Amino acid sequence: MNMAELSPSRVTKIAESAATSGKPCTGREAVGASAAAADALIATLTDTQRASVMYALDDPLRPNWSNLPAGILDFERNGIRLGDLNDEQVTAVFQFLATALSAKGYKTVVEIVGADEVLSHTERAGHFAWTDENYWIAFFGEPSESDKWGWQFGGHHLGVNFTLEDGRTFMSPTFIGVEPASYKSGDAVIAPLQDKLDAGIALVNALDDQCRAEAMVNDRPEEVWTGAGNDGFVPELEGSKVDDWDAKQREMLRGMIPMWLDMLDDANRSERMAEIEADLDSTYFGWHGPTDGSGPIYYRIQGPALIIEYSTQGGVGADTGHYHSIYRNPSNEYGENAKRR
Repeated sequence: MNMAELSPSRVTKIAESAATSGKPCTGREAVGASAAAADALIATLTDTQRASVMYALDDPLRPNWSNLPAGILDFERNGIRLGDLNDEQVTAVFQFLATALSAKGYKTVVEIVGADEVLSHTERAGHFAWTDENYWIAFFGEPSESDKWGWQFGGHHLGVNFTLEDGRTFMSPTFIGVEPASYKSGDAVIAPLQDKLDAGIALVNALDDQCRAEAMVNDRPEEVWTGAGNDGFVPELEGSKVDDWDAKQREMLRGMIPMWLDMLDDANRSERMAEIEADLDSTYFGWHGPTDGSGPIYYRIQGPALIIEYSTQGGVGADTGHYHSIYRNPSNEYGENAKRR
């Protein structure tokens, strides 16, 4: 469906216009800017809304997120829904996201929300409650440049969980998916997870025959093993061990992993990547499905403190297909351990 044929929704118009300009913040500056933007958003809320959006840092509802559409969920999401906010408040939400995320991360989030605007015009939209208004924002702890706090933004195919403390930002777990896999906005083709699919195909085909054979796994999850509701689950290591790879293959993996970290500012992304590289020899790459991009695939990159999963549902590249991916650091879920991001 071509979005140019439709009148942009209220949320989509606000989201597309909210990106910040000027020099990007990084490190401690980024955390301070995020806290200020969060405070600005919270200031637009009524007392009742504020009570709905603010949680204690250790609230047991912190893991209460899902990538499923609102129409088929059996629990109430955390926070406050975009559709229940006025234009000023929705603008403040997206200004916060544009500040708290990197430019690439913000673009990805807006494109995923935009995909639900596309789905809202389809026949099944009523049953699944597909709409760009069905996304929720929540805060855990008081926004601060130094003290620990967190935020959550999500809905259909999206679950972003950030924790910030003393100039550092942690993003485990974060789920990113999209349906349809690609769509048009004006003359542009929007395909927020295509680069990750292409990189996986390139990597599996760059392996030598022995490593590729070792990478092939017999089983794959319906979606991903470590998705919503599976906090604490660590899949068994399987696939090809990076310690057996040559320099070119390792470099391809080094170039691929940052695709899941690009929601972070430059300083935090670099620090997290350095941690991952320290464990690279103990990291495994597993693949299920055809290696030529002709059908559904699943792959996993897993190390001592890293789980990345990518899964295609339905036809690869088809308008009816959709993709799922998740990033986790099992040693630092929801920022519980500041030593590992």
